[in-house]
Amino acid sequence: MILERFSHSGIKSFKKCPAQFKFRYIDQIYKKDEGIEAFLGKRVHESIEYLYNQVKSGVIPLVDEILKVHKSLWKEKWHDRIAIVYQNKTARDYFYLGEECMARFYRLNYPFEERVIANEHEMVFLLDEDENYKIKGIIDRVDHDGEGNWEIHDYKTGKRALSQKDADKDHQLALYQIGLMAEVKEIKSIKLVWHFIQHGIKVESKRTADDIRKIIKETKSTIDTIRQKLTNGGEFPPKKSILCNWCYYWEECPSQFGTNPFIKA
Repeated sequence: MILERFSHSGIKSFKKCPAQFKFRYIDQIYKKDEGIEAFLGKRVHESIEYLYNQVKSGVIPLVDEILKVHKSLWKEKWHDRIAIVYQNKTARDYFYLGEECMARFYRLNYPFEERVIANEHEMVFLLDEDENYKIKGIIDRVDHDGEGNWEIHDYKTGKRALSQKDADKDHQLALYQIGLMAEVKEIKSIKLVWHFIQHGIKVESKRTADDIRKIIKETKSTIDTIRQKLTNGGEFPPKKSILCNWCYYWEECPSQFGTNPFIKA
């Protein structure tokens, strides 16, 4: 199999567990199951997308409207293959957490004066203009002040917030910066912005030209490693860790047996 395009999530999956990467991106084994944390994150992202689409149209909705949207999305998209790892938590707990996240985000960002250019902006771009290194990604939000200064925003709903040091080394938004630079010619600056919504904090970072070159080099190297394994019939071994508790490939994984016992419906 030839992998023509890569993504940050795919590359991260390979580094985290090569076996999981193989099951998902090479064998293309798709699971209907999803963790409650991922489900929550999707609903919060969709609610924020709705909010900023309204703002773009010149309307600032009330927070009650946003909470109604969140509730409607939750009910509409809920299904019976959503799993919870933490035994002391219920689906209702996570629903209320989503409401808290949305209310907090609304309060901290009102009156939404950002000059939003795009929400959920999809991009496909090349590293070093080389067709062999094609990257795809979706930016949660892109802002532009009209004077050449851009911002790439990412919403995180997990419990862990990046420190400034970790944000300065993060590859995801830096890859999105490379994609934006390929799309837009007149750029003075690009700021990378993470919103850690559970914590109500925002972390900002910028990349130098040297930073960008390093990220391109490291990403290409990882892609080369994956392709060499595919070409030479190399193995994609499992890497056991605490993250296995959230994995849905136990049936396929040679290091596990049966169905994941840490996940309850």
